[in-house]
Amino acid sequence: MGVCCTHSNVKFENLIPPQLIKEEIKYDQFALKIQKHYKGYKARKLYHKMKIKTEESPVVHHPKPEIAQKLSQTPTDYALTVQKALYKLGPFRYNDFINSDDPNKRSTNFQFTDEDKKLPFLEPHRLIDGAIYIGQWKNGIKWGKGKQIWPDGSVYEGFWQNNKACGIGRLIHQNGDVYIGDWLNDQCHGFGVYTHSDGTIYKGNWVEDKQEGDGTEEYPDGTIYKGQFLNSMKHGQGECFYSNKNQYFQQITIKLQRGILVQFYSRLQGSLMWSDGKEYKGAWENNQMHGYGEFKWSDGRSYKGDYKHDLKDGEGEFIIDENTRYKGSWKSGKQHGDGVLVAKDFARTGVWCEGIRIQWKDKF
Repeated sequence: MGVCCTHSNVKFENLIPPQLIKEEIKYDQFALKIQKHYKGYKARKLYHKMKIKTEESPVVHHPKPEIAQKLSQTPTDYALTVQKALYKLGPFRYNDFINSDDPNKRSTNFQFTDEDKKLPFLEPHRLIDGAIYIGQWKNGIKWGKGKQIWPDGSVYEGFWQNNKACGIGRLIHQNGDVYIGDWLNDQCHGFGVYTHSDGTIYKGNWVEDKQEGDGTEEYPDGTIYKGQFLNSMKHGQGECFYSNKNQYFQQITIKLQRGILVQFYSRLQGSLMWSDGKEYKGAWENNQMHGYGEFKWSDGRSYKGDYKHDLKDGEGEFIIDENTRYKGSWKSGKQHGDGVLVAKDFARTGVWCEGIRIQWKDKF
């Protein structure tokens, strides 16, 4: 319909020669024979698979229905903070931690054996606490590689033993905090790295979910603490490295007990530069300029002398420009006491009080 066509009453005779028909029948029989052998091969292969599946059936590894219920699909509606972390971190790479030469990537709590590799990966299962687990099972127990998603959106992926996180694993908390490291009995235990959502990072040892032993804590402002921890608090000997934007400060050795400073090894030397060009080099105490130091401003002014608690205090020389300078006593950041004012190579001795000259001591 819709196409112009004609119909002819001409009757067509069989135009194929008899010898070609015989050859075609011969090839058809050959094709059928090939198909028969291929179907037999597929049937034998399928039987072999079924035999193996029957002999090594994972049914014995399935959890009991009262413990976990099988799901038809894996949930993907993670919390937004978790999605961002997953996008940034990428997939958890098990092979990076299996037989790794890096001691910080090698678990001291669990070894993934060849027998563990043979354990079956089962469909997603919802546990009685509402969490969803996708991974390997052993006799109805979470064991081997696996991922677990909690109702609040937190996600753990890593190794398991006896239904608990054990070995190297990664936990992304609902608030965006991330821990990657060693686990034992569902607790951070061994070396691990904890990254807070605000950018603070702890790298070091853990004992039963608490920072304990040697570790390093880095803060978003560039401050770094390297030292000892106890019960997740700085405790013992440590060193602090402070910074101002991209500038280096000084190293300080401190002693803490349960996070409280009990001893401070002060009067160390260091330098600090500000983004507007100011620079200080000298002694520090309690994170303040304290002792002798040199301070320079970007406009050419400079001071060389004593500091106390971030202020000029003691004896010092303040150079305003190439023609003007003051050399004398200071208190709380101001000229105070006897001093000499030099202006264009002409020097006068006077007395200052809280930055104000109250008299000249020389007479003309």
